[in-house]
Amino acid sequence: MAKFRNRLFLSILIVTVLTGICYLLFLFQISLRTEQLNRLPKIAFSVLTIIVLAIVSVGLISLFFARAINRPIRKLIQAHQAIARRDFDQHLKIHTFQEIEELISSFNYMVEQLKNYKDQLSKQRQNLERIAQERTRELSYIYCIGREVSSSLELEEVLDTISKRTAEVLDLKICAILLIDEVIADKLRVMCAQGINLKKIERQTIRKGEGISGWVLENKEAILVNDLEQDERFIARTKERYYTGSIISVPIEAKGKIIGVINANNKATGESFKKDDLLLLQEVTTESAMAIENALLYKSLKEIYIHTISALASALEAKDHYSRSHSENVTRYAVAIAEEMGLTASDIEVIRQACQLHDLGKIGIHDYILTKAGELSPEEWDEIKTHALRGAQILQPMGFLDEVSQLVKQHHERFDGKGYPSSLKGQDIQLGARIMTVADSFDAMISERPYRKALSLQQAIGELKTNSATQFDPGVVKAFLKLLEAHPDIIKQVGPRKKN
Repeated sequence: MAKFRNRLFLSILIVTVLTGICYLLFLFQISLRTEQLNRLPKIAFSVLTIIVLAIVSVGLISLFFARAINRPIRKLIQAHQAIARRDFDQHLKIHTFQEIEELISSFNYMVEQLKNYKDQLSKQRQNLERIAQERTRELSYIYCIGREVSSSLELEEVLDTISKRTAEVLDLKICAILLIDEVIADKLRVMCAQGINLKKIERQTIRKGEGISGWVLENKEAILVNDLEQDERFIARTKERYYTGSIISVPIEAKGKIIGVINANNKATGESFKKDDLLLLQEVTTESAMAIENALLYKSLKEIYIHTISALASALEAKDHYSRSHSENVTRYAVAIAEEMGLTASDIEVIRQACQLHDLGKIGIHDYILTKAGELSPEEWDEIKTHALRGAQILQPMGFLDEVSQLVKQHHERFDGKGYPSSLKGQDIQLGARIMTVADSFDAMISERPYRKALSLQQAIGELKTNSATQFDPGVVKAFLKLLEAHPDIIKQVGPRKKN
C-alpha cells in the first residue's frame, strides 16, 4: 500500500509541475511579444508560488485519496488472510468510494456464502459420521449374530440368539420367529419370541395367507406396516392379535425355499419403523437363514439317530416280554417327576431321551442272563451291571447326546454311593439320573420279572420310602409320591404284568 500511495503522490506532482512549466513558458512568450521583460521576475515568482501551493494541495489531496483507498483495501487484505486461516466470522463496514463499497459488499457476501457452505459441510460431516457410526454398529451386530448362530447347531439356541440380538439392534418391544410346521408345510408355528409369553402361543399355528406372517409366507416378500389397525390387509387378522401398531415382517429364505418368518413389532422408543430398519432386518435374516437351515437339518439328523437307537432298544424289549413297554413307562414317570420339580424344558427333553435309551447297553448282554428265571450268579450279575456303561459308550460318539449319555451311565448309581458303575454319591449324581433311578426302580417293582412276582402299588411305595436317602434321592421320592397322590392315573397298569 505504501508503493500505491507514493506513486499516486508522484503522479499528481509531475502533472502539477509540468502544468506550471507550461504555464510559465506561455507567459514568457507573451512577455516577449509585448516587450514586458521587466515584469518577468514577478511573473515567475507568481508562477512558482502557484506551483508550491499546487504541490501542497496535491499532497493533501493524495493523502486523502490514498487513505480513502488504502484503509479499506488494508482491511480487505486482513479479512482475506483471516479467511485463509478458516476464520469465516468476517464482516467489513467501510464508507468510502462507491466502487470500494461495492467491492466490500461483494466480499461480505462471499464470506457469508463461505460461512454457510462451511456450516453445511459441518452438518453433512456430522450426519455422515452419525450414519457411519450407525452402520458400523449395525454391521457389528450382524457380524456378531452371524458368529454366534454359526457357533451352535442347536435350533433353540440359534433362534434365541437371533431373536435377542435382533431385538437389541432394532430396540424392539416384540421379536418373534416362526418356522414352517414339520407336519403341515403350509402352516407356521411360533418357535421363539422376545417380549411375549411363548407358552401362550407356541401351540398356535398360522396358515399360509392368514394374518401378517401368513401373508408374508404366501407372497414371499417383506412388508413394513405403520399401523396394523388401519391396514386393510390385516384388520381382520385373528390369531396374531399380540402384534399392535407398527410391524416389520421378513421371510426367512434358505436355498431358494421359505423356511419361516421373522417379525419385529414396535420400537421401545415409540418411533416408527423406517426403511432402513426393514433393510437391516433383511440383512439379519439373510445372515441367519443358513444357520437356521443347518440347525433344522441337525435336529432332523438327531431325531433320525435317536429313532434308530430307540428302535434297537424297542427290539431288545420285544425279545423280553417281561420288560416290554418298560422304557415307555420309565419315560412317563421320569418326565412327570421332572415337571413336578420344575425343571426346564431342555432338561426334561434330555431326561426323556435318556429314559428311552437307558437300557440300550443290554444289547450286549446274553439273552439267557436277561431271561434267567433263577437268581443270577456273581459273574452274571457283574455282566448285568455293565449295561449302563455300555449304553453310554454306544451314545458317546454322537456329541449332541453327551448329556443323555451321562444320564444313561449314571441311572444305576445310588444316593449312598453304593451304585454302579462309578459309585457316585448324593449330589455328584446328576439330578436327571436320580429321577431316572426312582422311575426305573418303581416300574421294575410293579412289573413281573423272571426271578420274582410284581409288587403291589402300596408295596412299591413302601420300598421307595424305605430306601429314600439310601438308594434314592429323598427329594425325588417326595416329588414322585406327591405326584402319585395327585395323579394316580399316571400308572396305566397297576399290579402284576403278566406274560403274553
